[in-house]
Amino acid sequence: MLSRKNRRRLRNYLVGLIGPRLARIWGWSLRKRILSKDVEEKDGWVYPPGLIVLVWHQRLFTLATSFPDAGFKTLVSPHADGEMLARIVEGLGHDAIRGSTTRRSVAAIRELIRAKKKRVRIGITPDGPRGPPRRIQQGAIYLASKTGLPILVTGIGLANSWTFNSWDRFKMPKPFSRILLHLGKLVEIPPDLNREEIEDWRQKIEIAMRELSDDTDERFEELYEASSKLRGMRQR
Repeated sequence: MLSRKNRRRLRNYLVGLIGPRLARIWGWSLRKRILSKDVEEKDGWVYPPGLIVLVWHQRLFTLATSFPDAGFKTLVSPHADGEMLARIVEGLGHDAIRGSTTRRSVAAIRELIRAKKKRVRIGITPDGPRGPPRRIQQGAIYLASKTGLPILVTGIGLANSWTFNSWDRFKMPKPFSRILLHLGKLVEIPPDLNREEIEDWRQKIEIAMRELSDDTDERFEELYEASSKLRGMRQR
């Protein structure tokens, strides 16, 4: 009988082999739209390419599968289950960097800072890996202050989804359903912030992201229709 460690290795191997293929098909089936007044949509993603994208842990699957090969460098939990997620993320064409904003993993933060280039896209679940849900940890603000990359908050609306009994009530969009990526304003974080200043910015970003997320959920139908009209105008 396999030990727990070997069972986990086998699980991660199988997930890494099959998971990305299924995730790509899943993402392909979704009817996705992007809505933003302040950020330009370009080549199926957004411009400028150099930025830190924040997404609640609850809706990470939707973002990763909807925009494969977007070149995200994604911060993934160092916990054992993080290996499974890392394999899926990498199979979707993103780079998984093991670390945690709750632990403020020094090695992971340094790797992300070294990765800073004009076109780097860093994806972070600021309330992960274990919550509390919808509470931003300081690591995301620290990283923005150190790299000089602007922060982009997101709200992800789902027309139809399954909700799991997890700490964050993880949501998975149903195949062929509609999703909306609602983008906030780019926020420039001042360099070399001290601990108190980081906390001040953390609170500001958290409020902005919660408000955007709630607005996206409450007005999903209206915003999805608006994004469709905006897309049609841009294609003329």
